[in-house]
Amino acid sequence: MSSVTNSRQAGGRQVWEDRFRKPTVEQLVSELPRSTAGALQLLREQLLSVPGCIEEVTWKGVPWRWTIELRSEQTPEKAWAYLVPQPEQPLMVLPITSDGLSGISMKKLNKPVRDAIIHAREVEGVRWAQWQIESKSQVEVLVKIAKQQMAKVALGTSAGSGVGAGSIA
Repeated sequence: MSSVTNSRQAGGRQVWEDRFRKPTVEQLVSELPRSTAGALQLLREQLLSVPGCIEEVTWKGVPWRWTIELRSEQTPEKAWAYLVPQPEQPLMVLPITSDGLSGISMKKLNKPVRDAIIHAREVEGVRWAQWQIESKSQVEVLVKIAKQQMAKVALGTSAGSGVGAGSIA
């Protein structure tokens, strides 16, 4: 039996989709396939190791449902990253302002990471870049981008959320 089947609540509903019962991070991760659960956990641990980083599980409605929001203690009202533990394919989502794009050295990013930023849906000047979390090998570059964004949000140097002015290697 898969971990998804094992984590279903009474009534057959997955923890991730039951808006009436707030799950823990551990419950959300338990619904993921082993192949992606490890990568999501590594990504989460590295992001939480940033001084001042806090997390909160919040209901975001369809399609994100229960989502792990990462925030800075200095600006807890602004999430700088979202981990969406969809059982089929977990996501990391970064809201990046148009101004923040100048701080990213796009040529140094691998094609999938770069394409996610370039082709991200833009709403009111914020690009919502998202990546499917598939392996531990992709975590390093995503952590670099996310850490820089947290610094930018914590400093309050951008309206909304955005990537900082330094470059990402």
